[in-house]
Amino acid sequence: MRPYIFIWMLFAVLLSFYGNSLNAMDVSEGSAGNAIGAGERMDLPYDNSRMDTVDGIRIHYRHWEQPEEERKGSCLLLHGFGASTFSWQEVADSLHQLGYEVVAVDLPPFGYSDKSDGINQSVTAHALRVNKLTEENFSGRVWHLAGHSMGGGVAQAFALQYPEHLRSVTFVAAALFLTLEDEPRPARALLRLSPLRFFLGELAEEWVITRRRVEDMLESAYGIPPEERQVEAYLRPLQIPGTGRAILAAATFHEELTSLDAAELRMPALAIWGDSDTWVPVERRKRILERMPETELIMLEGVGHNPMETHFNDFMRSWIPFLEAHDN
Repeated sequence: MRPYIFIWMLFAVLLSFYGNSLNAMDVSEGSAGNAIGAGERMDLPYDNSRMDTVDGIRIHYRHWEQPEEERKGSCLLLHGFGASTFSWQEVADSLHQLGYEVVAVDLPPFGYSDKSDGINQSVTAHALRVNKLTEENFSGRVWHLAGHSMGGGVAQAFALQYPEHLRSVTFVAAALFLTLEDEPRPARALLRLSPLRFFLGELAEEWVITRRRVEDMLESAYGIPPEERQVEAYLRPLQIPGTGRAILAAATFHEELTSLDAAELRMPALAIWGDSDTWVPVERRKRILERMPETELIMLEGVGHNPMETHFNDFMRSWIPFLEAHDN
């Protein structure tokens, strides 16, 4: 992405707590119904949408069901910053056709999940909620977990904390961490001032989350111009009232629940990266990947930050053999 002076300075404040985990934000091309803010009822946006509450936080997820006797395996998909289950749409449809059960989760405050501004948005907090969600609704499943960009960091935290629930983990252009230990951030004291947070959140929703900027961001992440349906789909849930404030609030409510070390990962792991990714370049994660020597790295030539969307066939050819090798 190429910044636009003041507007992108504000956006940088909103996203600073994620560092290099920026990624394209794509949402449903289907009808969003009357999606509204946290605490109110909303029409579910997809035929396979589900809504549940975990620790008082409403979470939207989608379930591609598969009869138990026909189920080849179960896949759990986590999107990146600002995105939603839409970023996995084509992948999930294909996995389902191959016989896999698929669950894709909207990590709050993104997609159609809770927009409250008091949600802990650290990767360990996200991982805890995803684990509770799956244990409550899909007890006994052992998952193939995949996470993109920011969701890759959540997937890493999940794999380190709940390895007994996974068959494998796949990191896609992932915002991986070397070690994880929460430290105070200077911006928090200022951002805890509710009026300031509200003002910046309103400013972001009015001036940052616009069709033109969404289109520019997608083109930067994809490496190719996005389709109109993608721009529209991405924009829709980001414009749900409260989204900007909730994103900004993460700089205040971002507390890791435990310390983690990448070197402790002990399971089949795959990393898929585009060699033209300028959002989370693989070079910035080489040290982390070296600390996880059992993680296989696959590079896709001429591919940007969202390989599962822009280069679907290449992505699936890279991923499916790995899944099938660890189905049992």
